[in-house]
Parts: sequence; structure tokens; C-alpha cells
Amino acid sequence: MTSTKPKKKKTKTRAKTSKTAAKAGAKATAKKRAAKRKAPAKTAAARKKKPAKKAVRNVSARAGSAKAEAANVKTEEKRPGKKVKILPRAFLEELAHTIKDAVAPLTHAVKGREVVGQATSGDATFEIDRIAEKALLTFLKNARLPVAYYSEDAGYTTFTNAQPQNLLIIDPIDGTRAAKSGFEACTVSIASTRVIERPTMADVDNACVAEILGDRTFYAERGKGIRITQDGHFRRAKLSPNTDLELVSWAMTVPARPAELIFPAAARLIDLTSLKGGFFACNSTSFSLTRLVTNQLDACVDVANRFLRDIPELVRDQFINAGRGVVMGIAPYDIAAALLIAQEAGCIVTDAYGKSFDEVLLLDTGVENQRSMIAAANANLHAKLLTYFDMRIQQWEELLRHRAERNAEQE
Repeated sequence: MTSTKPKKKKTKTRAKTSKTAAKAGAKATAKKRAAKRKAPAKTAAARKKKPAKKAVRNVSARAGSAKAEAANVKTEEKRPGKKVKILPRAFLEELAHTIKDAVAPLTHAVKGREVVGQATSGDATFEIDRIAEKALLTFLKNARLPVAYYSEDAGYTTFTNAQPQNLLIIDPIDGTRAAKSGFEACTVSIASTRVIERPTMADVDNACVAEILGDRTFYAERGKGIRITQDGHFRRAKLSPNTDLELVSWAMTVPARPAELIFPAAARLIDLTSLKGGFFACNSTSFSLTRLVTNQLDACVDVANRFLRDIPELVRDQFINAGRGVVMGIAPYDIAAALLIAQEAGCIVTDAYGKSFDEVLLLDTGVENQRSMIAAANANLHAKLLTYFDMRIQQWEELLRHRAERNAEQE
């Protein structure tokens, strides 16, 4: 009996112990399973947070920001399998402001007016253009990025032995005639693309236009809208809702365009708008297009090239005379940046036939690649202007044909 009782007690104790151990084991297993279930969620959250930390950059100082962004581009290019990124906004803005800082003192002092050469497009190159190009070249050399650029005076240039990753289309001063005379209608225009071989207007990724005498800087990224910076503050784009032709404020581009063609075609609209609206002859397409997004202009046009396409045999000599030996029109570097900015803001921009600029080659300044332009702050006004100029240009062309026929008969 004595020996049996202890055994029974031992068995009871063991049973209790095993039950307690089983419960403890079950709890431990449950905790482990719960921990495993939670662990992936925490890891995913951590993974989501990491890129956000890497993306934070100090953009308070222009120079520091541009260097940081440039360094980031270099890092990305060294990683195999990584896609080429667009050039950062801070980089484009820093480049634009560097050129602006170099030429603004000359503009204020009305200096740099001497003609020192001829651009690739045939346009005159002034001393102020030379200074702007020098500032551009120095900045890009110091940046040491795998980029190439095409500018009005220098043509195509690259700073890398390897294949460039980004291409800049730059007009260091769009509106040189205004700049050298101290007028505000002049800008620095920069567009960027990752397409190196035969890029078109549709390939432009982002763009920056900076006023030389003003405080506004315009930036656009394809598909993401625009931002306007003025005095350190962001401003919203403002587009005119006006569709009344009598009240239209508009500009027409005139340098090296035959006046005896473009002014007769625009004469009735000039008469209609000059009292209650406003007509301005402008020398900078980039300046005019950006005035659409500030609500300063309702529209801007450059219709000369349509005459050249419709009746080249009758008007080519007039274009050559106006361009002093060269046929001139809208060059890609004039419009590439401002076109994206205007379109991202909601403006309607086409040629005088109503066709888009998407297929215009960015690196071709030849006559065949030039276009006319009709741009408006809203679709209804654009339609009215397109109809007006289509009718007036056809009428004027018909008159020119009759004159040519009469002259041929008399001879």
C-alpha cells in the first residue's frame, strides 16, 4: 500500500505537469505563428518606408539642390539594369538661372548688341548670345553628367565618351533682340529628353523656361502639369476663358517673316482687336507661349510658314530676303520647352493647319522641319483663330496666284 500510493501521486503530478507543458507549448506555438504572420507585414512596411527616406533631399538652396540631384542621376546610371531617369527639376532650374544671371546685367544695361556671328539656323548671333552660351558650357562641364545638348549657336555638343543618357534642347536667350534692347520679352528655354537618336517634340520629358528680366520660372513634366515659381512662391497657371475675337489680346511672331505676307493675312484681326483687346508684335515664341499661362495673352500666332508650304514657288524669294539669305521660321529649340509648358497647362497649340507638333524633329533646323503656329488659352478661341487664318491665308494666296499669272501673261 505504501509503495502504491506514492506511485498514484506521482502519476497525478506527471499528468498535471504534462498538461501544463502542453498548454505552455500550445501558447508558445501560437505566439510563434502570430509572430510569423506579423513579420511579413512589418517587413513590407519597412520596405515601403525605405525609398521615401532616400527620396528626401534638401532643395532650399539652388546650387546645393542641383548638385545633389546630379549626383543622384550619376548613381542611377551606374546601376546595371536601371532605367534612365529624367533630369531633375532642380538641375534644369539651376542651369536656367545660371544663364539668366550671366546675361541679365547686360540686358539691364542695354549692352551686348554687337553682331558677332551666325547661328546654325541662320539667325544673327549677338555678343549677349555668346556670353549666354559660355555660361551654359561652363555649367554643363562642371556638372559632369552623361548629357548632350543642342543649342542655337553651338549646335550638338556632348561631354561624355559613352552614349549620353539625356539630351538638352536649349535656347540660352529666346528673344535676343528684346534682351539686347532691355525689353522684358526674353527667356532662357530648356527642354530635356531621354531619346538621343532622332528625338521629336513628343519625346520631351520635362522643360524649364525662366524670365530674364522677370522673376517667374516655369517648369513642366509630361503628364504631371506645370508649376510656376515667383519670388520663392508657387503660382497657379491662369488661362483666359475669353472667346470674343474683339476682346482678344494676342501676339504675332515677326522676325525674318515677310511682312508683306503676314500682315495682310492678319490685318482684319489686328483692326478688330487693337482697341478693346490688344495686338503685340513679338520676337520670342517662348515668351509668348508662357504668357498664355499667366493670363497676359489669350493667343499667339506665327503663320508665315504656311505660305511657304502652300505656295513655295511664289514666296520663297520673299522669305530669303526677309532672312537676309536664309529662310527662317520656328526652330525646335525656340518652342520645345514652352510648348510642353503651354500644353501641360491646358492650352491648345497646333500649326496653321490644325496639326500637332509631335513629329517635329528636335535636332533639325532645316526648312522642311519648320512649322507655323496657332496657340490659344482655350479650345473655342483656338478654333475661331484657326478658321480665321485658314480663310485669310487662302484668300491672300489666291490673290498672289492671280498676280503671278497676270505677270506671266504680260511677259
